[in-house]
Amino acid sequence: MAFHFEGSRKIPAVGVEPTLPYGNKILSLARLPISPRRLLCGEIFLCDLCYGLCYYDGMERHATQKGSGNAGIHAPSFQAVFDSRKRKVPGLWLRGSRYYAQLRVDLGNGRTAPRRIALTAENLDQAKAELERTRTERRAGTLPTTGHRPKFDDFAREYFASAAFAQKKTSTQGIERQALNRWIAHLGGIRLDKITAPMIHAYREQRLALGRMARTVNLDTVAVRNVLKLARDRGHIERLPETRQLKQKPAPRRPLVTGEQFAVLLRACRRGVTKNAALFRLYLRFLALTGSREKEALAVRWGDVDFTRETVTIGSGGTAKNHKSRDVDFSPELKLLLSEMNAGRPPDSTWLFPSPQRGERDTPAKGLRESLNLVRKKAGMPGFGFHDLRHFFASQCVMAGIDFMTIAHWLGHSDGGILVGKVYGHLADTHKKAAAQKLTFFTRSNSNSQPSGTAIAEGQTVPLTE
Repeated sequence: MAFHFEGSRKIPAVGVEPTLPYGNKILSLARLPISPRRLLCGEIFLCDLCYGLCYYDGMERHATQKGSGNAGIHAPSFQAVFDSRKRKVPGLWLRGSRYYAQLRVDLGNGRTAPRRIALTAENLDQAKAELERTRTERRAGTLPTTGHRPKFDDFAREYFASAAFAQKKTSTQGIERQALNRWIAHLGGIRLDKITAPMIHAYREQRLALGRMARTVNLDTVAVRNVLKLARDRGHIERLPETRQLKQKPAPRRPLVTGEQFAVLLRACRRGVTKNAALFRLYLRFLALTGSREKEALAVRWGDVDFTRETVTIGSGGTAKNHKSRDVDFSPELKLLLSEMNAGRPPDSTWLFPSPQRGERDTPAKGLRESLNLVRKKAGMPGFGFHDLRHFFASQCVMAGIDFMTIAHWLGHSDGGILVGKVYGHLADTHKKAAAQKLTFFTRSNSNSQPSGTAIAEGQTVPLTE
């Protein structure tokens, strides 16, 4: 409705009609029963007039929408659900044509609140059955969280602050952080439940196109899976996108160090080659006789050596690769080495390999790489590394006929010897063939006694069947 004013009184205008046939009813000021000069004087009058015109226009459009059969400007509201006997079904709601289950869910901060969860049921019976399944999942703690899931970049930062990430070595954290920063640039603000396998495949294709090796891309995939595993554990997603590792070229097999080569290394450990010659010689012998890794050996204390039980514990401070300690039993040579080291140990240190620059502090050696470079150059073995002595230990154990499970325990493998058999199985086969040639069952070369009472001549073969 439009108005005109007489003094301070607002009076409805008569005979006001729309001048244009559009949905938005625009009124012509020229048709109002008010002089144009009066229309143009006074800001208050113009404001009131505009308000009246806008109010009339809004009422016209709203009436037109309702009269045209539309549902209105508001979305459908939630309505209680009743069964065939007109009884309300507790916890079940209907909005439009979709059923919802209302449950009190844990918000993750010690509080609970009611939440409506959309169901896939198409009728009342299906909705009631799905409601019971949802309640069972809530009691079992397997009910997925409701609402929006976190974005990948936000949750990746939560992963950096998690205990799972903090337990990893500093070097591993740095590598994983670099990989996840690349994933953040790729996935950006995508929510966790929207991440799909094609998105991961697209990232891997980009990395391969840049010339990265398949092994490097597989390590990047492991990093993003670590984040998604944490998201699954916290209830943000139900399952991880299914991806397979890229087929990567097998690493070239390093030649095994022989006993003669190891002796050459020990002879090269002289004072004129490295100032830490005595310490480095003991360190090389310890690596070869225990199969421990470089950092594991440096972290061994004298408290880890038990001369009564004749064992040395590797990784007691969580320094092992899998954060699990293991005991290596004394061999005669290992017992001799540790006895020699114990007799000459510094009285002010608790470490097997104390730092030469420790001063008054009791700290282990951080690394002996500088001595390694000098000694291997002197020995003419530029490709030699500390890890070669771990292979040396494993190969010697295999050729000595020790079972794979025992070797795996000494090495700190948790697969029961599968990896040992895969890497060093050919050595066992060769050793077995050589050992088999020593067996004789029905021939005797120098025999003075015949257990069966039948004489067996030298070189004579006894038939197995009559």
